[in-house]
Amino acid sequence: MIFSNLAIRQDINVPGTTVLVDHDPGSLGLKSSDEVVLIPQPSSDPNDPLNWSMWRKQLHFWILFVFALVLAASSNFQGPLYKGLSEIYDRTLNQLNAGLGTTSLFLAFSCLLCQPIAARFGRRIVYLSATLLSLLSGIVFSGAFSYGGYIGNAVLMGIAAGPIDSLVEVSITDIFFLHQHGKYVAIYALTLGWGSAFGPFIAGYVAENLSIKWCGWLTAIISGALLVVELPFLEESVFQREIDPQVEERLLEAAHSNVHDETVSTRKLEVNIVVNPVTGVKPFKNRLSLWKTTPSKRPIWNDVIDPIKTLRHPAVLWVALAYGIQICWLSLITVTESEFFMAPPYNFGSDTLGLLNLAMVIGSTISAVYSSLSDKFQIWMTKANKGIFEPEFRLLMISIPLALNIAGIFMYGLGPYYKDSWVVGALGIVFISVGLGSITSLTLTYVIECYPQEVGDSMSAILFVRNLISALFAWVFQYWLSGVGVLGTTIMLAVFCVVINGFFIVFFIWGKNFRKWSHKC
Repeated sequence: MIFSNLAIRQDINVPGTTVLVDHDPGSLGLKSSDEVVLIPQPSSDPNDPLNWSMWRKQLHFWILFVFALVLAASSNFQGPLYKGLSEIYDRTLNQLNAGLGTTSLFLAFSCLLCQPIAARFGRRIVYLSATLLSLLSGIVFSGAFSYGGYIGNAVLMGIAAGPIDSLVEVSITDIFFLHQHGKYVAIYALTLGWGSAFGPFIAGYVAENLSIKWCGWLTAIISGALLVVELPFLEESVFQREIDPQVEERLLEAAHSNVHDETVSTRKLEVNIVVNPVTGVKPFKNRLSLWKTTPSKRPIWNDVIDPIKTLRHPAVLWVALAYGIQICWLSLITVTESEFFMAPPYNFGSDTLGLLNLAMVIGSTISAVYSSLSDKFQIWMTKANKGIFEPEFRLLMISIPLALNIAGIFMYGLGPYYKDSWVVGALGIVFISVGLGSITSLTLTYVIECYPQEVGDSMSAILFVRNLISALFAWVFQYWLSGVGVLGTTIMLAVFCVVINGFFIVFFIWGKNFRKWSHKC
């Protein structure tokens, strides 16, 4: 038995622990794909998103992919424009960094609001509203074309970007099963990396060949085109799924028989399959209403506050801090690339600086490929663990991207400091992006699997903390850099990376104990 030395290994009454692999799930009335048990078990209702045809699932997911790509790019294109904006607005770099901090601050509160609104009125209206706000932010940026318009753009984009951080992951769990989460969360993390890279890349070329104003107009045009696609094709994925006690009993029986090496023939559980009333598939036009109201007697502000309570779970708190420190690497690149590479000996122009962000595209792509392997790794580990699934297995894959992340921080910070070739800094961005994407994907998937009944609240809490850290980082970074210098700042960031992300070892060993303890709180 692999990891038989771990405490409470055979205890399956812990949130996140379940049976994922069984030799004969049909004998217990469990729906499966080969030997992989479908978690959650889909209902018999054809309108259940878990029962959607694969083409409907893929259409839904890839629209969200483009949504996240566009809004990540729209909220992060300013890096190569800093020098030009500083001259046009007659503002310092610290004042321009205030825009990034403002975006992060409003993003933090947007993440708290997205979940309650989506729970009451559906995911669809939230996505459509966010796309519309992105369109308006581009108009404000270029229409006003002043420092006030710059801050106004930051406020609107902070609100608009909330769903790409806190809601897309929940939509993934709406339509895909547990054993598919790693792949699709990895692709989702890829969109954030690509958006954060393509935004500055495109902005640099647009500013150099058209004008800075056109960066805002382009944001509005692309967001408008996306809205036209979303209106007829982005379906509502909210589904009120009730927990079936009999299904829970069957899962417990399967896990028990796996742990004790029982064969199917020795199983004594009498299965009574309850078939839910089957309704017809909703007509296409009925699936595209702007919102879907779910009545609730609770004040909506209770739903806003509830996510904060999930920070009592050690896994949620750790991932919030880990994600927060990861996003600081993105802010680091955004606020320093002009300062580092537009100065001697590099003397990059806006378009060349934009090209530097292709390194982030390369790193994000590598991270997505690597992270997508975590599903197969998780199933392999589960089979070796008598079919019992533990979320902590996935954490083992953090070790490689963590090492690359540390190396990337040193290369990006110290390459320009010692006037090395720009290639050193570019490779640093590649390695940082591998770490950012992989660690983000693996840790978010870990939390999703630890507390499947609290996905929405835990994601909101994580993103709230992450964006507060990002806002603080953006506001103080220039002072920090001026105070301790590039060398000192780089070393400090590397230490933060090691200490905070290195806690994956603690959670791999004791994560199940933490889950059991926090479930009783």
